[in-house]
Amino acid sequence: MKRVLMSLTLLTAGSLIAAVPEGGVPAIQENAIASLRAESRTDHGTLTRVKVAGQPFAEALRCDIRAQPDHPWAVQFQFRTTRRIEKGEALWMRFFARTLEARTESGEGQIHAIFEKAGPPHDKSLSCGVTLGRAWQEIFLPFKALDTYEAGRASAGFHLGVMAQRVEIADVALYAFGTGYDLARLPRTRIAYAGQALDAPWRAAAAARIERHRKGDLTVRVTDGAGQPVPGAKVAVAMRRHAFGWGSAVTVKGILRQDADGEAYRAVIEKHFSRVVFENDLKWGSWDNPAHHARILQALDWLRERRIDVRGHCLVWPSWKNTPRDLQALKGDPDKLRARINAHIAHEVSTLKGRLIDWDVINEPYTNHDLMKVLGDEEMIAWFKLARHHDPQVNLYLNDYAILSGGGMDRAHQDHFERTLRFLKQGGAPINGLGMQAHFGGTPTPPDRMLAILDRFAALGLAISITEHDIDTQDEQLQADFTRDFLTVAFSHPAVVALLTWGFWENSHWRPNGAYYRSDWSVKPAGQVWLDLVTRAWWTDETVTAGADGTARTRGFLGDYVITVTQGDKTESLPVSLTLAGARLDIVL
Repeated sequence: MKRVLMSLTLLTAGSLIAAVPEGGVPAIQENAIASLRAESRTDHGTLTRVKVAGQPFAEALRCDIRAQPDHPWAVQFQFRTTRRIEKGEALWMRFFARTLEARTESGEGQIHAIFEKAGPPHDKSLSCGVTLGRAWQEIFLPFKALDTYEAGRASAGFHLGVMAQRVEIADVALYAFGTGYDLARLPRTRIAYAGQALDAPWRAAAAARIERHRKGDLTVRVTDGAGQPVPGAKVAVAMRRHAFGWGSAVTVKGILRQDADGEAYRAVIEKHFSRVVFENDLKWGSWDNPAHHARILQALDWLRERRIDVRGHCLVWPSWKNTPRDLQALKGDPDKLRARINAHIAHEVSTLKGRLIDWDVINEPYTNHDLMKVLGDEEMIAWFKLARHHDPQVNLYLNDYAILSGGGMDRAHQDHFERTLRFLKQGGAPINGLGMQAHFGGTPTPPDRMLAILDRFAALGLAISITEHDIDTQDEQLQADFTRDFLTVAFSHPAVVALLTWGFWENSHWRPNGAYYRSDWSVKPAGQVWLDLVTRAWWTDETVTAGADGTARTRGFLGDYVITVTQGDKTESLPVSLTLAGARLDIVL
């Protein structure tokens, strides 16, 4: 089967129907949605025509996919062409769409836009995955026909069975422009988000917060052996480690592998991250295999030697599908189920006591709650207390997704997260922080909206960690722009204590498009943004001169430093930690 595959993620502003480029001729019937039946039912969901208000179209097709089928094309609708299509002819598909509900980390739904031969072997000139946010988006897809099709022998439409989701599609149109037409002349949807501009007002406020909350005053007084000031002494202020937790998900395999890629993998971790989280190695299923423990501890030793903090992810992912298989067999015996869970928590936390800075005690309770249905919500409080008993020092977290992502529009998920956090606090759970995953697809959340969400949850008085960040897009410039803005938003908010990307290398990333390094270890534009901000713009490395009183003053980013003072042939170095309260260091030459 011949097929041209594309993938598109997007967010457009406004709801105005774009003008059809000059020369375009309709290739499917106009007002195509109105030609569909009022309701169509399948084994996997229902397609229903619904009225729409406040948009430049009056009707949409609501696609309610209750259960994900084996193939995306198991639920679909298409429109036959109304004219002959020539091989190589330029075509332009345009439609509106939005997500109403989707249980994805980003909160986004996805459909596949299709143009294909209307019959076996269904050769596809267009097969494009389109990621949809919560707002109506006008989408433009230019492409060329792979073959010649008589009228009615090809069709344009959508495969909807990508996942369980509820999406709406409206105003579907297809235009033909003849052969020899330059596709570059046809509009193509580009991703944009409010606040992307370099002169957006939120940036100045964020910079002011960074200056206020992420920097401190450093004073170094230089004297000689008689206690007299040493004016003119050169004071080198060299930052060694951020106080803020900049990090990434890693794997035990990556850390321990003995080849060139392993060396490169370890080098990036050691040079650029002060905090990591194992992607899967500490999850229950992995931990239940004792054969893994020696390698896990070996990797932890390597990280400890380099003073790299480690988050624990995760103790309880409370659904049958994300726990060992034997748990579901215990759902009719709550006492045995409880004992099995408690034994796991006690064993893993006590074994790793003192090695971790954080534990995600519970992961994704909004969509994973089978265990609570059997044991009750109060059991969540007991899990936190048990973890605290076995490690009094580790920070304990609740972790969930779709809080910041998906355009920041998943209100139900956000409300559930807040209710759960308040329930835990009021019940006496020893919770220290809340983990916000931040998996973004095609609908980057505007910075102002993310800041408002962070403000909302900061009011709970808990530390916030960005635990799983990535941007799954083929548009490398968009990825770079949003990396710049997301890092700035997080670093500027005083409640956020850490930000971890969910992997950094294309060959070891659950969403390869989201990596910062390509498979050959060349850095992508988004990776360069990380380096430019975290290791340069937000890093202090300077030399100041002591004044007449022997005192040198500067302002630096919070973290650990080595201060080296030089006067003539005399040199002295001392470490110092710079906190928000500032730091003062007396050095005798």
